[in-house]
Amino acid sequence: MNLRTVLPPVIVAVLGIGALSGVQDTGFREQIESKLTENAQGALSAAGLDGVEVELTGRDADVTAPTDAAALAAADVVGGVEGIRVAVAYGPGGPASAEAAVAESDPESTAADDAEATPSPEATDPASDSETTDDETAEPEEPKREPTREEREKAQEDLVEIPNITFVTDSARLTKDGRRVVREAAEVLEEHPEVEVRIEGHTDSVGTPSHNQRLSERRAEEVLGRLVELGVDRDRLTSKGYGESDPLVVPRTFADLEKNRRVEFTVLS
Repeated sequence: MNLRTVLPPVIVAVLGIGALSGVQDTGFREQIESKLTENAQGALSAAGLDGVEVELTGRDADVTAPTDAAALAAADVVGGVEGIRVAVAYGPGGPASAEAAVAESDPESTAADDAEATPSPEATDPASDSETTDDETAEPEEPKREPTREEREKAQEDLVEIPNITFVTDSARLTKDGRRVVREAAEVLEEHPEVEVRIEGHTDSVGTPSHNQRLSERRAEEVLGRLVELGVDRDRLTSKGYGESDPLVVPRTFADLEKNRRVEFTVLS
């Protein structure tokens, strides 16, 4: 039997089956997302939360509202909808925070707290000027040593050698291998305690730009939080998401898309 005659029809048949399966999977996923979005919007309406945008990726929901307080409340409602795995809250400035929500709900209280924290001139004890305080007798804290250019370059070289950090598809949850790589990054940062680093998240170009931007921010923040848990000083770290705006390569294949999904460490000068 001539293999050159037999193989082409077999390959075509296999590729056809794979394509059909992919179309069916995509259609099924879209149906799930559409149904969950409808259920989430219904739950928000029942809770009296209007003006909230819900975007589903699989069973993960991004919830965006005009204020942080509304975003947190809406994410709590959406997270309770059957079938939704996780709901992440986004306010006008990005990921919503409880502190910002408190400030939004009672700005006068925040201002009053600041005023109370600052003693008035009348409340100052005149006698205290002649007394020596503990702060005055304490030795001044040594300024932080700035790393040399050679130290920054060596740290950057070591960080570039770290393997790519991987996440569960379309989420900011680290894979088992991703958690291992973050531990490796923490060890490298411990070897270079003077340098400050920006954690940069990047995605591929699949999906909407807005979704990819939020996803990249969440992934960078997840890595930062994990490094702090591993003992890296929080003051040394910042994070930033670039979405799909800065691809490593022009995406022509699935392998190219995988290269563009990455987290990079940049040593700050």
